[in-house]
Amino acid sequence: MSFLQPGSIFGNDFRIIRHLSSGGMGSVFVVEQLSTGKQRALKVMHPRMLHDPKLRERFTQEARLGAKIASDHVVEVVGAGLDAETGIPWMAMELLDGEDLSKVIARRGAMPVGEVAAVMAQLGHALGAAHRAGIVHRDLKAANVFLATSRRQGLPFMVKVLDFGIAKFLNMVTTSATTSAIGSPLWMAPEQTDPAKPVTPATDVWSLGLLAYNLLTGKCFWMTPSYPNASIAALLGELLMLPLPSASARAAEQGVGPCIPRGFDEWFARCLSRDPAGRY
Repeated sequence: MSFLQPGSIFGNDFRIIRHLSSGGMGSVFVVEQLSTGKQRALKVMHPRMLHDPKLRERFTQEARLGAKIASDHVVEVVGAGLDAETGIPWMAMELLDGEDLSKVIARRGAMPVGEVAAVMAQLGHALGAAHRAGIVHRDLKAANVFLATSRRQGLPFMVKVLDFGIAKFLNMVTTSATTSAIGSPLWMAPEQTDPAKPVTPATDVWSLGLLAYNLLTGKCFWMTPSYPNASIAALLGELLMLPLPSASARAAEQGVGPCIPRGFDEWFARCLSRDPAGRY
């Protein structure tokens, strides 16, 4: 965004320090909040998307939904609004120090079992709180889980769930008229491929199982991405139709069999039940 240069003021309260990241919906900047003197992460919507009311709603609902989740493991939104000068929606969040799990795995490879258990416990707290509030994330993946430096004594890291931009209230996704196949293909549950099927908390459980496998092995559970000329159609065939191997069988196939701890197969199989009613 050319108008958000270091030193410029946005929303009458944020001095731009530097660009942090960009995604499909918007860009994130490190800013100084002038009214408090604290550094924040400022997320602003891409101007080219302003004409689409559905995209504007998806962006602005992230702040509203996140505020309803009673968990320290959801990134805190400290303010949101529309910039008076440009009409661009924005949200200000706590500035986290660390990196998302996709970068952690790319840098370190598989995590030790104890560390994975600690990540999953904190992540489970966030998802449990979201589901009790009637909110399904719908796009849980390694890139949307942040491993932040902890500010608490005795806690080595703080897990923060990011990007509730495509999350929905449960009463909004129980009919085919409002359900859509939104999510990242490698992580989405089978029901997300069918607009006629409802999205429920079990949808996040499917992704949770895939994430645990990814952390333990450093590998994607699906084989399709490793094949030459892989396609979405081939991935959907693996997701929806091919027999699902156990976690230990797939890990052995990928040459990382020793990474799977005892008892994980049973837990993983229940997370990856193609019938949502069979999941936790």
